[in-house]
Amino acid sequence: MQKEPIEKIVEDLTKAGYSGLFLSGEHSLADSIWHDGENRIYLEQIVQSSHYSNLTRLLASEVLYTKVPDYPPEEWTGTLAYLYSQALAITGDKTGHFQISGNQWGFMYHTDQLGVKDYGTLGTHLVETGPKAIPYLTKLLDNQETIFYEGSQDATLGNSLAYRVKDAAAYFISQITGIPVKFYEQTTDRDAEIARLKEALKNCK
Repeated sequence: MQKEPIEKIVEDLTKAGYSGLFLSGEHSLADSIWHDGENRIYLEQIVQSSHYSNLTRLLASEVLYTKVPDYPPEEWTGTLAYLYSQALAITGDKTGHFQISGNQWGFMYHTDQLGVKDYGTLGTHLVETGPKAIPYLTKLLDNQETIFYEGSQDATLGNSLAYRVKDAAAYFISQITGIPVKFYEQTTDRDAEIARLKEALKNCK
């Protein structure tokens, strides 16, 4: 029995993953899934439907970002705030099983110290959702899982920073709210800074 078009797209998105969609050069699959715009309506339905996994919905959103100049609609901000926050959650080494690499979130604190804003592709889309992402990101401030970077130089630098999901969540909360968060090499110092951030967020309510 032939699959419905949307189910075939879901299968292709899941099989490709982020790397297969965007990071495989001539073999990247985003173009074939987009299919000259014929699959746009299905991709939009996937993003909006909780029937599909958060990763699949995120990947559909990323295809739309690359193909639709005025994407996303303003009324989708809440949905995307959830999805991109969850993407950070599944970047962790245990829950995420390396489905998303740290590269997609930029080098965060490190490049800030150099005077450069580097959110990566997913981080940029997360920050664009604004304050609606804060409740979801706040839930990640206890997530100790490690974020891993890929590539040669990127991996050497990124993995030397030993970012955890909670460090990244604190960073993006800081970028959205303007509450300063200082980065430390020692995790105990980072955790103290995150505790201060939690208190600051309570006072903002």
